[in-house]
Amino acid sequence: MPLITSRTPFSPQNPYRPERPASSKIIFLSCEGSVTEEEYFERVSQIFHAMRSKIQFISVAEDAIHTHHRYRTQEQSVMLSKSRPLQLVERIEQFKEQKEQIYQFSQYPEDEFWIIIDVDDHLSSAWIDEWNKALEQCDEKGYGYAISNPFFEIWLLLHHDAPTEEDQSFAVTDHNLYVPTSHFRDRLRALGAPLKDKKHISPEHYDAAKIKLAVKQAKELHVDREARYPAYFATTVYLLLEKILEIQP
Repeated sequence: MPLITSRTPFSPQNPYRPERPASSKIIFLSCEGSVTEEEYFERVSQIFHAMRSKIQFISVAEDAIHTHHRYRTQEQSVMLSKSRPLQLVERIEQFKEQKEQIYQFSQYPEDEFWIIIDVDDHLSSAWIDEWNKALEQCDEKGYGYAISNPFFEIWLLLHHDAPTEEDQSFAVTDHNLYVPTSHFRDRLRALGAPLKDKKHISPEHYDAAKIKLAVKQAKELHVDREARYPAYFATTVYLLLEKILEIQP
């Protein structure tokens, strides 16, 4: 899957190495999902051409990403599977440490770092402490977080339709535990914007007007803006989109 920034193809002799673009501020994204979310923001960068060099995906395993899955080592596969909320924050820290000479983060305090995560099972007793710790660390470090309850797919849905009562019934709350479901993929398919192989978006299903509609509908859903994350059906991905649109020339 292509990254947003321009690059030469990966090879053991010529691994991918990013460089800071001419623009100063960059928004760096650490995503829980390595397919749907990255493909979506790739599409955003295509729609808003001036943003193409200003959005970068974070990876501490970039060589692994650019190695075909059939040829990845076990160590590469394990590294790419680390996508729990706290690991996303740790990924930012490692990335900043490893890439200081390339990106010169210390000279660009205006850079932003975001994690993109779903609520899904993170509020269960097994994971809630880690979830809270991850968000606390983001607050302490000044990192943003774009959270969807229950899944990122609701953000995609908002580009195409208003949420129904049935959609909202899948929200993870104190009284409604996380349940894996294909409901939102089914909804997207019925609306003519299916996810291929359950994860891959089709660029033609998303344009500037639909992005603006999704932002509008997400803002209406986000009724408790004082809380760290929506404990009801909502997505704060729109906050990230607003940040992205703000830095257009």
